[in-house]
Amino acid sequence: MNIKKRVILALVALVSCTTLAAQPWEPGVAPTRGNANVIDEGSDVQARLRATIEKSLGKSWTVSWSEQVRTMDNFRKLDKIVSAVGVEYKPWEFLKFGIDYNLVNERTFDTALVQQEVPVLNNGEPLMGYDGQPVTELKDVEVPTKGWATRHRTNIDVTGMYRIGRVKLSLRERLRVQFRTDSINKYEKTNPTLSLRSRLKGAYDIRNSSWEPYAFVELYTMLDQPKPVENYKEFPLDGESYLGRVRLAVGTEVKLHNHHRLDIHYMVHFNRTYNARYKGGKGDLKEWSLEKMCNHVIGIDYKFKL
Repeated sequence: MNIKKRVILALVALVSCTTLAAQPWEPGVAPTRGNANVIDEGSDVQARLRATIEKSLGKSWTVSWSEQVRTMDNFRKLDKIVSAVGVEYKPWEFLKFGIDYNLVNERTFDTALVQQEVPVLNNGEPLMGYDGQPVTELKDVEVPTKGWATRHRTNIDVTGMYRIGRVKLSLRERLRVQFRTDSINKYEKTNPTLSLRSRLKGAYDIRNSSWEPYAFVELYTMLDQPKPVENYKEFPLDGESYLGRVRLAVGTEVKLHNHHRLDIHYMVHFNRTYNARYKGGKGDLKEWSLEKMCNHVIGIDYKFKL
């Protein structure tokens, strides 16, 4: 086969794959990461405000306590309140380890299956009984739920650092384990949720200045997410991973005093979330979607060193 024919066949295969991947999911079609129905949530402007108290224990150990408030919907709604305690160990200048526990209270916007008495319909009209009253039956009905949910989150960090002149480079790998407190369908959501956050950061130490500008990129990989199936009663539970977020940020750290630090930054979050919903009784997949959203975040972190 000559090169021209190979190129033509390759282009045909590429177009075919692209066309298949672009087809939206519908019942009766095997769900994959490539055929989820795309839901574009647009963009949002958010804020993250955090205050931290930090105490050094000798030359290598540091303990901290922080409180953070996050807003959403263009600053109009409170999204999360995060309380955290952590320990950091830095045996060498080029390497440090950390672990922390976070108590997360987050606003929820979801639906729940609730058993309710609903009228039995006959050709679209309520079926009437001998007593002249509508005949009802008990069914699972989806109702919107709003409120607050508690999450328990643990981060385990390993950070490597390297300095080139006045430029400081760092690579942080963070394994996150988050536990839910509500009941879930394990085919729709995992509990606990595992994720890996990889952050590459570069900072510049300006000579004779209290300002240190920086920039970073962070990849947020969702680990062991439930693989969608056509019917969860017929297929065993399996897991897979996907890249859920990409974060780009620029900011600066400011040394206000020997004990006071301020971090001001702007971040862009490109978020991707896969959602599978199943029929409670039959177990059939009724919704398979990919939600995409771009968030613009203004962050202000204050740190007080004891």
